[in-house]
Amino acid sequence: MRTGKGARRRYYARYISHYTKRNYTLIGLGLLFLAGVLAGTLILGYADEDSFAIVRQLLTGFVENRRTQPVAGNFKAAASSSLIFIGAMFFCGFCAIGQPAEMLAPFFKGLGFGISAASLYEVYGSGAAGYVGLFLLPGTVITTIALLLCCRESLRLSFSFWRTLRGGQEPYSLKLYMARYFVAAVVCLLSALLEAFLHYLFANSVVLG
Repeated sequence: MRTGKGARRRYYARYISHYTKRNYTLIGLGLLFLAGVLAGTLILGYADEDSFAIVRQLLTGFVENRRTQPVAGNFKAAASSSLIFIGAMFFCGFCAIGQPAEMLAPFFKGLGFGISAASLYEVYGSGAAGYVGLFLLPGTVITTIALLLCCRESLRLSFSFWRTLRGGQEPYSLKLYMARYFVAAVVCLLSALLEAFLHYLFANSVVLG
């Protein structure tokens, strides 16, 4: 019995080690996103009253706009916010020295989410939990996964250009690069559509404190 449990533990340990080695870039980018979320909450916590008043005004306007806008308006707003990151990463991939921007994008994505979520809780208290869980979190999770994968693709292309400039290997497959970015853009558009319909169906049902 103990031998069986030990074998399973060793199997899972090898699997985790193998997965980590193969996906260390993706894991590192994910940690940068989480660091951004933490930084966003800390920034809001240390903000002075004047700064927080500005954040409160922007937040209440954002919530009210999302509540009253039609599906098309919410779709455009959600799609543009995610596609800006995807588009920026797409062009950064063609820069041999674009790696700093590609690695910082998840951090700034997390920073925006951290400030937004913390602001909602600060303004509306525990009543913000439903809003964050229903409207903010699903789209953020989906678009962040897409962004992390795009950042990894951009890093691969940037490093391949860098190695090519130094007489190394051929550049990363542009056909594959385009295809993966196309899929990421479609995922972001579907996420925006989901967010728009969630607002349409439940915006008036979620009571903020």
